[in-house]
Amino acid sequence: MHYRKLGTTEVDVSIIGLGAEHLEHSSLDTITSVVDATLDGGVNYIDLFMASPDVRDNFGIALKNRRQRVMIAGHLGATLKNGQYSRSRDKDLCEHYFNDLLSRLQTDYIDILMLHYIDEPDDYERVFDPEDGLLALALRLQKEGKARLLGMSSHRVPVSLQAVNSGYIDLLMFPVNPATDTLPGDIAIEAAFQASAYQQSHAETSMASRSELYHTCAARGVGIVAMKPYAAGWLFTKGNPSSIVLTPVQCLNYALSQPGVCTVVPGCRTANEVKTALAYLEATDSEKDFSAIDTNSIWKLQGSCMYCNHCLPCPVSIDIAAVTRLADTARYAGYTRTTKEYEALPVQASACTECGMCTERCPFNVDVVCNMKRAAAIFGR
Repeated sequence: MHYRKLGTTEVDVSIIGLGAEHLEHSSLDTITSVVDATLDGGVNYIDLFMASPDVRDNFGIALKNRRQRVMIAGHLGATLKNGQYSRSRDKDLCEHYFNDLLSRLQTDYIDILMLHYIDEPDDYERVFDPEDGLLALALRLQKEGKARLLGMSSHRVPVSLQAVNSGYIDLLMFPVNPATDTLPGDIAIEAAFQASAYQQSHAETSMASRSELYHTCAARGVGIVAMKPYAAGWLFTKGNPSSIVLTPVQCLNYALSQPGVCTVVPGCRTANEVKTALAYLEATDSEKDFSAIDTNSIWKLQGSCMYCNHCLPCPVSIDIAAVTRLADTARYAGYTRTTKEYEALPVQASACTECGMCTERCPFNVDVVCNMKRAAAIFGR
């Protein structure tokens, strides 16, 4: 397993995590087998947003005597109504379900407390009221030692940018995949899975807004937990509205190539699906290559770096994706945060010989030589 830092913390998080949504009504045997495969593979991040007592109990049993090996993300605002999932902003009710989570998991703390599913501006204002919103409850739970880090889950760019810039959250849980990344940043999650959304032309505004979010997270040290990397399985099916068809390994590589992403949490129903995700770790560069996304005309028109390094090898060993990502992030961060990381690169942009081989290889029509010149000008070397 490979690990990245969780935002600006010194905590190491596995680049592959587990999204537990599809296990809500699974048996104890199934959940135990999934947890076994997860931990055996070096995964140390599990997102467990569901409020159902059976799934919480089963995870508590499956993790017994192994709690310290994994970080658990619980969600403040995920509740039940008449036995079905419901979002709530009632602080007393949300605290009840939070304490229920601790009890059923047989633990006294949650590693990451997510403010759950905030997409609308008015909902954001209500939740992020530090005196009377769910944020106030989250801050108290954190002060009491019941939650270590705070995060927010969302599906829309404008609200996510507000949260990232607020200074309150350490992590943002957000969908990252090459299908929804072609859609406007303010599109509702329900619309993102309708064919009509992919029949409209909005490439420039959609890509710009999502790119701004990813770079802002990287600039501010807010780690992105990438959810829905498979776009609910759409990306495995020929004829899906986005026209993009990829393998699980390619989807995971796409998400992990985006700025700010520290871990990806594919939803897994079985131990075999966990192993399918973990196959990323042994995959070849060819197997990880997600340049097939250029079957979608939006990507063909972008001319924007995807940080995939399909342009390599570089004859002077420049890590082109890393250089370009840091130069792009510098627009949102200023140079203080990114300069240190840039200076740590073994070969910097000024070493570019302008041979042009990288530009010929790029599947996204990026002027790589121009990007190297820009990076050298930004960082002074």
